[in-house]
Amino acid sequence: MIARHAGSLVCTAAFCLWLLRPSEARAQSVGFPVALDYAAVPGCPNATQFQALVVARLGYDPFSESAPKHVTLRITSQGTALDGRTEWRDASGKWAGDQSFRMASADCLRLTRTMALALAVQLQLLADTRADAEPSPVATPEPATTPPHSAVQSAPKTPGAESASDEPRATSLVGNTKSRQRQPSFALGTGAAVGFGRSSSPLLLGRAFGTLAWQHFSLQLGPELSALASTRRADGAGFTQQLLIVSAAGCLVLAPWNACLVINAGEVRMAGQDIDRPTSARVPIAESGVRVGVEQPIGPRVYLNAHLDGLALLARRTGSLDGIPVWTAPPFAAAIGLDAALRFP
Repeated sequence: MIARHAGSLVCTAAFCLWLLRPSEARAQSVGFPVALDYAAVPGCPNATQFQALVVARLGYDPFSESAPKHVTLRITSQGTALDGRTEWRDASGKWAGDQSFRMASADCLRLTRTMALALAVQLQLLADTRADAEPSPVATPEPATTPPHSAVQSAPKTPGAESASDEPRATSLVGNTKSRQRQPSFALGTGAAVGFGRSSSPLLLGRAFGTLAWQHFSLQLGPELSALASTRRADGAGFTQQLLIVSAAGCLVLAPWNACLVINAGEVRMAGQDIDRPTSARVPIAESGVRVGVEQPIGPRVYLNAHLDGLALLARRTGSLDGIPVWTAPPFAAAIGLDAALRFP
């Protein structure tokens, strides 16, 4: 939505200014060369692809490393959001103006297209303004009776001055960003973890989950299933354990970090192994604790989350053979895992 609003505002401003220009100025419009310095986070179009977007809008290539005017474009990530910034400098390196863009989602292609459209309109306005300022070799100059038309107002801003056309555009961008931030996003994912303290040896767990996320808070719910873990005596007799639980977490998100309160509930399936009269049992399990994680986007919608869990066992269990305890769960457990998820905006 941010990209569409910003794009429509830019196109409307450009079209209106184009209609207001004299026909002689449109006929004499020439290109405006500029040196481009472009950098973006992984998953975004590269510099060549960005230049192609601008060239497609203008109909000519305005980029030249030897041009006196310089424009710097940067796209950085802020958790699940993207920030774009365009900064103008003159031949001496002095700041001449800037413009900011924000995308509440990780759709970098849409943000890049918006920035390319804005830059193309800016370059065309600058080219037309320069063409208006150049004297015609045929026409006789006439004294100026009116101030320059509004195309000059869209040139790069100077310190202490603001473009009149930039004010409503900035307001629209901020308003849409706040609206998007209030709307939650949904993600589905899967992950694997290694648990300690849940059996007599490290335990491999797999899980699936769904996440409902706002800007600084998220809720997560999903099932977890462990591999079979065996505990044996010296004579070879033993028993197996398998965990089947449902995990719920409420998280505070300060990108890229997240901290969660976790509650797990389910059962442990225990069965005798290699004994004369094997038996089986299902024992309830309850755990609570904290989770600390760090999130890393790897595309517009896909992200990884590495996490460390610390858990307190609210219901402890003991495995016995022939009435003799063989293993008792400790009061605390831990897990380290990695999740991959697909976000739906």
